[in-house]
Amino acid sequence: MNILTLLQSTMAFFIGVTSLFLVYKLLNIYLKKVFKIDIINNAYATLQAGIVLSTALLISSIIGPGLNAIRFLNQDAITIQTVAGSLGYVMMFLVIGMIFSFVVIAGGVLVLFQLTHVNEWEEIRNNNMATAIISAALILGLALIMKDHVASVCEMLIPYPQVLKIH
Repeated sequence: MNILTLLQSTMAFFIGVTSLFLVYKLLNIYLKKVFKIDIINNAYATLQAGIVLSTALLISSIIGPGLNAIRFLNQDAITIQTVAGSLGYVMMFLVIGMIFSFVVIAGGVLVLFQLTHVNEWEEIRNNNMATAIISAALILGLALIMKDHVASVCEMLIPYPQVLKIH
């Protein structure tokens, strides 16, 4: 089981580094291109921090189901086939976590920014820290709300055996 523990820790680390770096880079490209935010200011950095932390929360929710898949699929014997199968589940969970991250962040920003009478993007471009902090908090709050649901979606995909239902 020591190899399995090492594999789990390594997997969690690389999933975290890869997903957060990817979100950070894509976020920079998107915001600079679409919203013409080309000067990095404190407000922009604050919003970025909120988005990266939201992604970390949502991606962290897939780690538990990923570890469960590794443990469940490798409980009898650790073979290349069982490890590859469990890593396939982990990669599927990572894709689910990234999709949820983008949906929660984009959906949250679009819906929440439409509910106000302020042009948040203009305010962030003008280095309005209050707008950036509130925007980051709203995105983080939505990620906290959705975190358990992302884990539930991943957990339901693990091929656990059927449990006898007694009526």
